[in-house]
Amino acid sequence: MASPKEMLQQMLSVTKDFTALQKIMAVVVVVGVMGGMLMLTAGGKATSYQVLFSSLNQEDAAEVTAKLKELLIPYELDMNGTVVKVPADKVLDTRLSLAGEGLPRGGGIGFEIFDKTSFGTTDFVQKMNYQRALQGELARTIRQFQQVAEARVHIAAPAESVFIEDQKPPSASVSVKLRGNNQLEQKQIQAIVNLVASAVQGLTAENITVVDTAGRLLFRKHGGAIGQMSDSQLEFQQNTEKSLRDKLETMFEQVVGVGKAIARVSVELDFNQTETTEETFDPEGQVVRSEQLLNEGNAQAGSSPEGIPGVKGNLATFNEAGGGGASGGGSGSRNNVTRNYEVSKVVKKTTGASGKIKRLSVAVMVDGTYEKSVDKDGVTNLKYVQRSPEDLKWYEKMAKNAVGFDADRGDQLEVVGTSFAVSTEPEMKTNPMERWQQILDRLGQPMIYLVMALCFVLFVVRPFFRLLANKQLEDQRQSLLASKPGGGQKLSDEGFPEEDLSLKPMGMTDREKIYKLAQTDPDRAADLVRRWLRQEA
Repeated sequence: MASPKEMLQQMLSVTKDFTALQKIMAVVVVVGVMGGMLMLTAGGKATSYQVLFSSLNQEDAAEVTAKLKELLIPYELDMNGTVVKVPADKVLDTRLSLAGEGLPRGGGIGFEIFDKTSFGTTDFVQKMNYQRALQGELARTIRQFQQVAEARVHIAAPAESVFIEDQKPPSASVSVKLRGNNQLEQKQIQAIVNLVASAVQGLTAENITVVDTAGRLLFRKHGGAIGQMSDSQLEFQQNTEKSLRDKLETMFEQVVGVGKAIARVSVELDFNQTETTEETFDPEGQVVRSEQLLNEGNAQAGSSPEGIPGVKGNLATFNEAGGGGASGGGSGSRNNVTRNYEVSKVVKKTTGASGKIKRLSVAVMVDGTYEKSVDKDGVTNLKYVQRSPEDLKWYEKMAKNAVGFDADRGDQLEVVGTSFAVSTEPEMKTNPMERWQQILDRLGQPMIYLVMALCFVLFVVRPFFRLLANKQLEDQRQSLLASKPGGGQKLSDEGFPEEDLSLKPMGMTDREKIYKLAQTDPDRAADLVRRWLRQEA
């Protein structure tokens, strides 16, 4: 293998005989190659930054950057300071190190405010710190919702009173900043309200207000359960109307075409809950509930006297005895039966469902058909054709069956055939060149770079290497001619040795020799033909 010095001498010997244009082209090629290598080397050595934390608020971003400066870790800020980036090889270590410091805190001050205590803190300051910590912890928890970017909680706790009638309940307000166009669902808002109410002693959902940064009131409880039901009732009504409308439009679009049917539904709902109790008696079904049997009888004449005890009873007995004993030998008995019957009955308790449909109002518009015609100027016109009454009647019947039409309930439904404004416009002719224009816009810049690269290879790199190859070939020919006898023969104007133009017979004809020479060495044959032409001229 040649040494670096020998390689340099060879390069100098090759470029020594170059013309000025060839030297300029060689310098341009060398500079381009070296510049590309330097750019690749510099790009490879550039520090790659990755996201350490994102969606930070101002307080957290300030604390994180201050800690990174303290640790001497380079960083970059992006997205208006809400994203902090560090070198890719330090992301995990830095994240664990900051997590040990409790960063990022998630905005606001939490219970870490009690990590540092002082002996001179008053009871009032302790209460205020506890309230601040509770507000911060609630805000952090609410921020865990996917739709919430920022959250703040304000708690108003009135001073305690020794009189019960003077005590006032605490209240709270929650402000949330949503991400982009995201919206909180009703159940998520209710979850936030319940979370705040459960975290503060004595706080109820009636005293909580939730708003967003756009000024929209998300939750405010009015009048207990009645106010709470109003939002759900409205949502239920809207969902019912949307369901019926989608059912009609999708059905008609399968018949008349997409976009050629419009349906609107108005639903009147009854949210009153009725409770009915019904008792039905069956006179045929009787059951003995209780029975009482009483037997009474008189004893014989010689039996001991019986009667009512006391003076009155003794007098009555004496009178009977002094009366001559008229009833001395009489006796008697009495039977008394008391039966209580229970009549069978049926008790039925019925509770009416809330949200029952009281009335439906449905309006459906169906577009007609259009006939295309071309006038003598080549302009396409559309002529509207009305739907037949039979078709409209059939459409009305389908719509009634789809929505559950009930005439006894007072429902109204009407299907009208009319022309749509969008359909009357002539169809836009698509330009076939638009598609190619889009393709060119997408591939234009890469194609330009490709053409420039091909031109550089064809007109700079290829001629340079061809020139080097020709120079090496010429040196080989010169050395070969010098090594043969008669190497000092006269050279032509182009630097080649003079050829023997006589083509002396060597067993082949001149034609065969020229053909063989053209096959084996085309350049030499072309040079020979040029000299023949020059001699003839």
